[in-house]
Formats: sequence, structure tokens, C-alpha cells
Amino acid sequence: MTDSKQPRRDGDLSHEQVALLVEQFTGQTNRIADITATLIKYAQAGGKDWETYECILDHLAREGMKLIQYGRGPLQPHLEKATCVQIEQAAGTTARQGGMREHLHQRTASSLLATVWFAGQHHLVEPDDWPDTLPATVLGAIRQAPAINNDPTMRNLRDTGESRQ
Repeated sequence: MTDSKQPRRDGDLSHEQVALLVEQFTGQTNRIADITATLIKYAQAGGKDWETYECILDHLAREGMKLIQYGRGPLQPHLEKATCVQIEQAAGTTARQGGMREHLHQRTASSLLATVWFAGQHHLVEPDDWPDTLPATVLGAIRQAPAINNDPTMRNLRDTGESRQ
């Protein structure tokens, strides 16, 4: 399904474009297959440690999210810029102006916004069917997400206070 607000693509892909798509998805499916093989080996070896399963499942989920992004990206190449613009407007600053932490937050928020848009499209949700309170509800849910709020990587990241422009 493509975005009805954007012109439909037509014509043929170049050999390079086809090769890039095949390469990207082959690499992605290989990573997913490797993680799945690890899961199977661990289970067959009698592994029961929840921490190990949590790590394996987290890696599998991350690769699955990448697969969604990679699959929708070529169909809607304008979407990445559109999400970045929306996030920068909401933040009141650009990712470049805000330092490394702001850059990471905005890239993550942009990816999250794209995923919400993809989900709405995938499930054929009409714009008028989204509740008016959805932005506040989503923002509240994100701010309360324990896995996000407890990530030591972001907690330990410090900006230098310098901005690159």
C-alpha cells in the first residue's frame, strides 16, 4: 500500500536499485536467521536463563523493527524527511543544534513516528478514525515506558554543551 497523497511510482527499477534491495533484505534476513539459530541452539542445550532469552528476543525484535523500516522506506522515500521535520518542530530545535543526546533522541523519535504511521497504514486506519487525544496518549505512554527510561546507554550519554552547525 502506498501513500495516496504522494504520486505512485511507475516504471522499472535500475539494476543497481534491485541489487541494493536484494542486498539489504538478504543481510537483514540473515541476521534474523542467525539470531533465531542462536535461540534454537540455546533452547536445545537446555538453556533456561531468562536474562539470555531476554537478550536474544530483544535482538530479534530490533531486527524485526528494522525489517519494517527497510520494507516501507523504498515505498515512501519522503517519509524519513517528513518525520524528522515533525520531530524538530515538536522539539523546537534541530538534531544538529542539540548535541549528541538530542540527535539520538530525535532519530529515535523520528523512527517511532514512522512506525506509528506505518502501523496506521498497514491496518488501514483512516485519518478521522484516530482519536483526537492520540498524541497526548502516545506521548504519555512513551514517557512511562520502563524499558526506555531505564536504558543505561542514554542515561550515561552526556552532551559536551557544544553544538555543531
